[in-house]
Amino acid sequence: MTAPLSRADRSPLATLIPGREPGSLMTIEMIVALIGASVVAYAIANRFRLIAPVLLIAAGVGVALLPVGEEMSLPSTVVLTIFLPILLYWESLSVSLNRMRRSLRGIILSATVLVAITAALITLIGVLMGLSVGAALLIGACLGPTDATAVSSLGRGINPNGRTVLQAESLLNDGTALVIFAIALQAAQDSSDVTAGLVTHQLLLSFGGGIGAGVLVGAAVTKIGIRVRTITDDPMLATITALATPFLTFFLAEEIGGSGVLAVVTCGIVISRFAAPHMSLGSRVLGIPFWTILTHILNTILFVMVGVALPGIITELPRADLVRGLILIPIIYIAMVAGRFAGHHLIIYSIRALDRRPEQRLRRTNIRGRIVSTVAGFRGAISLAMALSIPASFDGAAYTERNLIILVVAGATLLSLLIQGLALPYVVRWANARPSAGTQTAESVESQETGALADILADTISQLDAIAERAGVDDDAAIAAVRADYARRHDSVLNSATESEADVYSRPESALRLAVIEHLRERVYSLRFAGRIDDSTASRVNRRLDVETLHINGPPRRRVDRRRRRSEPDVAGAHRPRRGQSPCR
Repeated sequence: MTAPLSRADRSPLATLIPGREPGSLMTIEMIVALIGASVVAYAIANRFRLIAPVLLIAAGVGVALLPVGEEMSLPSTVVLTIFLPILLYWESLSVSLNRMRRSLRGIILSATVLVAITAALITLIGVLMGLSVGAALLIGACLGPTDATAVSSLGRGINPNGRTVLQAESLLNDGTALVIFAIALQAAQDSSDVTAGLVTHQLLLSFGGGIGAGVLVGAAVTKIGIRVRTITDDPMLATITALATPFLTFFLAEEIGGSGVLAVVTCGIVISRFAAPHMSLGSRVLGIPFWTILTHILNTILFVMVGVALPGIITELPRADLVRGLILIPIIYIAMVAGRFAGHHLIIYSIRALDRRPEQRLRRTNIRGRIVSTVAGFRGAISLAMALSIPASFDGAAYTERNLIILVVAGATLLSLLIQGLALPYVVRWANARPSAGTQTAESVESQETGALADILADTISQLDAIAERAGVDDDAAIAAVRADYARRHDSVLNSATESEADVYSRPESALRLAVIEHLRERVYSLRFAGRIDDSTASRVNRRLDVETLHINGPPRRRVDRRRRRSEPDVAGAHRPRRGQSPCR
């Protein structure tokens, strides 16, 4: 029987949160260098269609070589307790719950068993290459989980079901990896302290406490949010509450010894399912751009700061360890990819042996689908954050293998982003030539969306009289005008089955309306510059014109390069602008 665990032993992250680290504050010069490097890296990536995370790391290396970069650092505690909860919370709000529920068994197995298999194979290879068990297990724990944000940004082209499984797996497998990581830290100190009872206890407490805390906070936030909305409908208050939610969930779970990562993901899923229907228009209009920009900035900072740390790590390594690390990087990377591929086979054939139901056959993936899932298993910020959080010393004694571990993890992560990021579009195109029985294509998703929208509009038109009565509207002319408008939209949807969205207006009418709006906007600015209206009035009028533009064009979308479209299928249904339409459609 194992002894009771202290809080430091109960919590997977407790051992990763030391006291305040020196050099954690950045000067204005450092911030300017960080922003400048990020802008240049993204500009080059967009111009030449390169992989942004790799260029961001390279930009970080460039910053580190400048005088201002010598003192630049990002404490690992900030990454694990601030960056990670925000990134995972937003990703959990964005995942498709319906597809996730249909593939829940495979997702859970991929988030637990697959991580364990990958970490075990990496550990075995590391030990055979001369690493200590603790160091090899730390590398395996860091490289076991895939990265949710990397999958989202680099996984375009994967069929919707496969993409959902990958995103959900990436959200959940961080919890498994952090438990393995905490065990690996104990093994690095004294392997005799690690027992089967301790591992089992830590796994159960981590998963149970994390999921329980996530459900509790998610339910509480949903209920309180619905009550508060009856009193006030302030979108700023709703956004601030949403920002505080992942931190509250994370620290509550960690305090009881559970997984803060699993708690944040669970909380996000609960809120996405039950609170989203009660969100106000203002909360959506303000909140979605806020979260999109915030997570983009945090991801950028993470990758740049990894690049900043690399030169210092390399210079601190003895020459023999540096050569050893450079040899280990490709070998560990191959073991990482092989472990994921083998784990997929083991999970799938185990399910086939245990579940012989006919409907299970429709969910099967062929060998091509498993290769896509393997290639799409990018490593990213979570792997780098875990590696950087390894303590420099244990019980006052320096941990000499720390820099070697960080070098190997960073190198394998770079290879993952570079090799798999470049290969994925071609692998997806090869796999789509012979899809699995359960594969859902982009065309089928678009057809489903078109059919659902047509049904919704038809039902709305048929119920319009009852809707008008509930709204207290008895003006026949107004009802007829609304009916005609929605009938036109319904016909447009039916006639646009091959497009991702239907036009609200005809093409000539859309072009004319957009031209009129631009003319109105020019007149507003001319009146403002002439001093006939003040800035606040001009801003209010411009917001009204923006709403009209959105009504015509639909929500803004990322512009897709036509050359990229031919080589990289886009599941999101990226819309090629029609003549007379804005390219942001």
